[in-house]
Amino acid sequence: MATYVFRCPDCSVFEVVVPMSSVRPTHPCPTCAGESSRVWTAPALATTPAALHRAVSTADASAEAPQVVRSIPAGRPRPRSRRWSPAAGAAPVNAAHRPAGPHPSLPRW
Repeated sequence: MATYVFRCPDCSVFEVVVPMSSVRPTHPCPTCAGESSRVWTAPALATTPAALHRAVSTADASAEAPQVVRSIPAGRPRPRSRRWSPAAGAAPVNAAHRPAGPHPSLPRW
């Protein structure tokens, strides 16, 4: 589907979205139903973002000639500290690095 611009001699300029195979040099105006002539304009060209272009190119290349892998590729390094989880609870806190609060610390047994 393409967008075409038409100008009505009585009303104003309007756009029509029709297939390229069915466009005519005139089109009825949506306001007054009079014949409007087509306005020839420059094509609306848009650029693709670089990251999207790289992703599409990589996907196309891997479809033609997939890369052979002999082992599992290394991912991001794992975090050094244990994170909170519903099963294990919070990570242990070193007493020397515990922030001071308004309440005194509990006694150690």
